[in-house]
Amino acid sequence: MVNKSINKNDVTSSIVFWAATLILSLITIRLVSLGLFPLYDTTEARYGEMARIMVETNNWITPQFDYNVPFWGKPPFQTWISALSFSWFGISEFSARLPHFVCGLITCYLVFRFTKTLANKNSAIFSLLILTSSLGFILAIGMVMTDSALLMAYTLAMVCYWQCYSQKDKVVSGHLFFVALALGMLIKGPVAVVLIGISLVFWSLWQGCFKVAIKRLPWLSGILVFLLLTLPWYIWAEIRTPGFLEYFILGEHVQRFLVSGWQGDLYGTAHVKPRGMIWLYWLICASPWSFIILGLLVKKYRGIELPQNKYQEQGINKYLICWMISPLLLFTLAGNILPIYVLPGFSALAVLVALNCQLTKASNYFALISLVLLTIIILVLSLGLVNKKSEAELLGFDRNFSQYTELYYWKKRPFSAQFYSKGQAQLLDNKDKLNSLLQSDSTFYIAIKLNEFEVLQSTLTPVCIVNKQTENSLLLKCH
Repeated sequence: MVNKSINKNDVTSSIVFWAATLILSLITIRLVSLGLFPLYDTTEARYGEMARIMVETNNWITPQFDYNVPFWGKPPFQTWISALSFSWFGISEFSARLPHFVCGLITCYLVFRFTKTLANKNSAIFSLLILTSSLGFILAIGMVMTDSALLMAYTLAMVCYWQCYSQKDKVVSGHLFFVALALGMLIKGPVAVVLIGISLVFWSLWQGCFKVAIKRLPWLSGILVFLLLTLPWYIWAEIRTPGFLEYFILGEHVQRFLVSGWQGDLYGTAHVKPRGMIWLYWLICASPWSFIILGLLVKKYRGIELPQNKYQEQGINKYLICWMISPLLLFTLAGNILPIYVLPGFSALAVLVALNCQLTKASNYFALISLVLLTIIILVLSLGLVNKKSEAELLGFDRNFSQYTELYYWKKRPFSAQFYSKGQAQLLDNKDKLNSLLQSDSTFYIAIKLNEFEVLQSTLTPVCIVNKQTENSLLLKCH
């Protein structure tokens, strides 16, 4: 019996060791990859350029879509953190992505600590393995987007609320909950508060503790903290650029989600998808663990008993389920969605699986598959084997394009052109203006698609030479 017990402990230790190794490998590879490929259009390059303009203009209140063009689509948090990184480490792909990666690490810490309080250290390691090997998570934390920071704020809010509810900790956890709400308002806006609200209302009604749940929070002092952290920027932003609040609240938070193909977007195109597509996105982005969740549901439906945990009587499984599916419920009826919108529920998924399943060799094999896929994806991107949109190759990965040289983009100017030219890229779509530039004595560059060059070749060839050529474009130097 003793030998069997020792062997079992050895096996468990080995499984935990390899789980920890896989976690560190996934995180390390993602960290190393941050600077291996350019910022891609449209999202990464757009947010990267806004952060670069923020540093250059020293305007830390209003993110700018272009010089003197305010960006009203999102609050400034993601721009702030990339801009701070630029000011500390210089302008590069790595420094643009680094703060979003740090937000992901903070989320990992919150998930690990939360799971440990609910169960034990091995379960906490299992939860980290699940989170870091979810492809949607490990990819998103290395991208210049709002979503990694939103996941961090959402996780902080839900962890703090549970501590406030279960341990009656109003002073610390209760007030940190409102800090997390304020952070969500500066990252994504009211949608962050709505996500958290959906989770808590559905859970408290399901658990039958709605009145008790409400009373657990320090509402008076908490709302004061929330307002002190959020109102100054919102008021100042409206004063600096009147019209911001109307567009951001009504347009971005009502019409964007309810009007399929919404035409009011000032900064891009609506992502028109069939309603309910968010559930399929979740299944793919949360894989392989989304399929484990489905397996647990099938077992429950068939009456198979699941492992109990010490907080089962307080409804932790119900809490985690509501936390996990809140983004899916919110965006089920949305007409304009992206796959990344499923990310806020990933922390709950990790804890839920860790509490209701055992860490086994199979768990490590699932994570190993994710590690291999992540490595392949990074190699493909870094070697340029896929045709992702970026002007980095044309203008120079090392940003060696002179900021004082006139640069024009014929017909269309991508966001990455602005970033890699240090804001010098200008849109040129008028043939008369092009002829005027060609007849002048000034030297300038013009970037043009190969098919467009064929049309204008007779006009450009006499005064322009090819400075650089990529698969689809030319960079011409004109005298």
